[in-house]
Amino acid sequence: MTDNSAAAVLRAVLELGPVPRSVVARHVGISPATVTWQSRSLLEAGLLIELPEAVSLSGIGRPYSPLALNSAGTVVIAVHIAAAQTTVAVVDIAGAVLSGDQIPHRSFDPDDILTDAGEAIGRVRAAEVGRRVLAVGVAIGGRVDRRAGTVLEHSFLRWHDVPVRDRLAAATGLPVELDSHARALMHAEQLFGRLRGTSSAVMLFVGNVIDAAFAVHGRVHYGPRSAAGSISRLVGGAEPPRDDYSDHALLRRAAAAGIPAHTVPELLAAAATDPGARELFVERAAVLGRIVAMLVDILDPEAVVIVDRSLPEVPAVRESYVETVRGHAVTGDDPGALIAASTFLGQVLETAGAAVALDALYRAPLDAVARWADSTAELPV
Repeated sequence: MTDNSAAAVLRAVLELGPVPRSVVARHVGISPATVTWQSRSLLEAGLLIELPEAVSLSGIGRPYSPLALNSAGTVVIAVHIAAAQTTVAVVDIAGAVLSGDQIPHRSFDPDDILTDAGEAIGRVRAAEVGRRVLAVGVAIGGRVDRRAGTVLEHSFLRWHDVPVRDRLAAATGLPVELDSHARALMHAEQLFGRLRGTSSAVMLFVGNVIDAAFAVHGRVHYGPRSAAGSISRLVGGAEPPRDDYSDHALLRRAAAAGIPAHTVPELLAAAATDPGARELFVERAAVLGRIVAMLVDILDPEAVVIVDRSLPEVPAVRESYVETVRGHAVTGDDPGALIAASTFLGQVLETAGAAVALDALYRAPLDAVARWADSTAELPV
């Protein structure tokens, strides 16, 4: 119960901004004494700060010291491992991306990728003078066992049972949290984006790996085998070779059609004038829209967030998603109001990595800070 109250106070300050304790108590529905007690613990943990005393606009009442997030002094290091590169960034505890870099993969070997990631984390950490690094959050596609800190399967990288958390922790001397990027982005939308305050939602991630995540009663579902959201066989069939709709599959189709595009940004640029390039994205949206329709019928969510680079850039793609869901879902809700793009366009990868650590922080802040401090003390530096 103690950390539940601390989490509620920290979330209230995140959502309301600099805020007096009395407003936190009313917003959360706990006693002023509990807010005072928990805010003291959060101040001691370095997660909150007190701003200079202020008075109400009316000038009536006692002065108060607003509570605010210690976002200027407390950060996490975000890592996203994609098909072609690893992104490493610094993100503050309010979810703002402060800096970032990309490291191209020299091979798909997990030893190479994790070695390069560990070195990049070390460089970033060394540059964070005057700011406290709480933890490293790592997001990746495929099947991920969050509790074990292991990538169970990544179809594109051909990874199986890779202990990412332990390897990066040993390499960096920092506590590490690991999760799938679809679930991480669901957490990010709940904390900082359009899903704040919603009870149920579906997340679809469309890239070189196509994954889904869903939340019910405000909680992201994982499943006992860490397999919740694995939809690759729905997209590409049960047996390899799968004719899937990943980014790389679209680029192969573009090459076969004679469309001069070697990267997804180039293919998106071509879609502005080339009907063939545009149709590749529209067709994919129609195929994935049928899967979204199925998830909508099963879960009846309040919102659907689709992370697809073509969604905001190719107008016909949104129409394809919406009309496909309209034609295949039995729900009476308007798909146009149900479906939205990611809040974090342009910073999706950085935000996904950060959200892995920040979800743990906002879910149980005092426990997370203590656990991370203990794990750091046990690691060789």
